[in-house]
Amino acid sequence: MFEFNKVVKDYEKLGAIERGVILTEKSVKILASLAALDVDGIDPVETLAAFVIGSVAADGKLHEKEYLLIYPALLKVFGPDFDYDGIKKMFETDKDGRKLIKKYTSELIRVLESVDEELYEDVVILCLCILTIDGKLSLKERMYVKKLIA
Repeated sequence: MFEFNKVVKDYEKLGAIERGVILTEKSVKILASLAALDVDGIDPVETLAAFVIGSVAADGKLHEKEYLLIYPALLKVFGPDFDYDGIKKMFETDKDGRKLIKKYTSELIRVLESVDEELYEDVVILCLCILTIDGKLSLKERMYVKKLIA
């Protein structure tokens, strides 16, 4: 596994074009690989999407820039019912929404235990790419993503 703190610093410095290329490349690879997995009782693609939603709100706020990066994937995975205001409200007021994200986090860890290290790292990098869009990874966001590594 790569050195987490070094990779975070690298992703905090990325420009918009570099970030877009990485997001596209990693998303296609990850979604194709996860869609091919058969994990008992878990939809790996839905689980990753839910984890990513949780990651963009890990610091207690849903940032619109981060949300806009994941919006196309949310539409494909969950359908058109995922709007910014609804998701934002869920994280601000709904404890059940946060419990659901905890459930998806533990499921994603279970899914990632069954994949090779490269795909595992790609998932972490995808999250970092999204979360550093505002230039800095907050302590809460850092702790959230580190759950995958621990």
